[in-house]
Amino acid sequence: MLDKPIVWCGTVLLCMSQSIYAEENNDVTLTVGDVIDKPGVLSPKGTWSLEGSLSFTQNSSNRVSVVGYTVLPTLIVGRIEVSDADFVTTTFGLTARLGLTNATEFELRLPYVYRNDQIVVRPIQDGSPDVISRSNSGGAMGDLEIGLRHQFNFDSTPYWIGGLRLKTKTGRSPYEIDIDETTNTLEDVSTGSGFWSIEPSLTMLYPTDPAVLFANIGYIYNFKDKVEVGGSEEQEIDLGDTISIGGGMGFAVNPDLSFSIGVNHRTILKSKINGQEPDDAKLLHLDSLTFGVNLRMNPRSSLNISAQAGLTEDTPDFQLSVRVPYYF
Repeated sequence: MLDKPIVWCGTVLLCMSQSIYAEENNDVTLTVGDVIDKPGVLSPKGTWSLEGSLSFTQNSSNRVSVVGYTVLPTLIVGRIEVSDADFVTTTFGLTARLGLTNATEFELRLPYVYRNDQIVVRPIQDGSPDVISRSNSGGAMGDLEIGLRHQFNFDSTPYWIGGLRLKTKTGRSPYEIDIDETTNTLEDVSTGSGFWSIEPSLTMLYPTDPAVLFANIGYIYNFKDKVEVGGSEEQEIDLGDTISIGGGMGFAVNPDLSFSIGVNHRTILKSKINGQEPDDAKLLHLDSLTFGVNLRMNPRSSLNISAQAGLTEDTPDFQLSVRVPYYF
């Protein structure tokens, strides 16, 4: 996707260094220190860049489910299940950016998603020694994303940048995949959400030598759609929208090396089926901490590495991203 605000600014260099281009066309600004001297943080008119990226995400979940009722204080009649789930997602991305004007930048991102899902379930209350295990892996194209960014001011700080991202549903939808009733999991891996979405965002950048402070806020609106759930009749699914807010700081160590640290909070609202919230609908709160490093390799390219750690139960445990933009 067009990097979500905290990822975009999570290494402030991703926000700055991917886009800033000197007018002489012979010096690409790749460090936080340079940003302090140049107010334009998007690709100038007619210039463009191509970025290759690799992202590795790991998430695990251990859960004990009890379905039954208590007859005596020490006796439960029903079923107890212990499950262990591990999800590993690797995403290869190719992103192109073009400066439409000196203040507006266009972005197109095409991801390829490879997933490996492993789930182990054991019904211990039944006294059965059998362990039910399912492992799915595979890859396919993900959801194509189109975005625009616009810088509202140049002559005063802080700088304000607005963004608008449109996510398609070109990836494999989870609603297109059959469900294994034994483990209540998908029989194959999905590579997309299955829904169109649009995300407006606003980012603030405040240079204060030798650092850059940043903050952002965004809202992801998912469009409703009718899908077949579990082979039943079509139902109207309204995925919960997402509210995100984050901030942090980037610091220049020298003209070629800088780092950043940021925090992000997301609230995912409850989903609805046919206009009604299911009994098991849940409001999710996702918090994460991101640390990023940017190294200028040559006048036209840099290496961006960021690591993200989940701070709440529903947030992915760990995410490592590597980006290499090249400016033309």
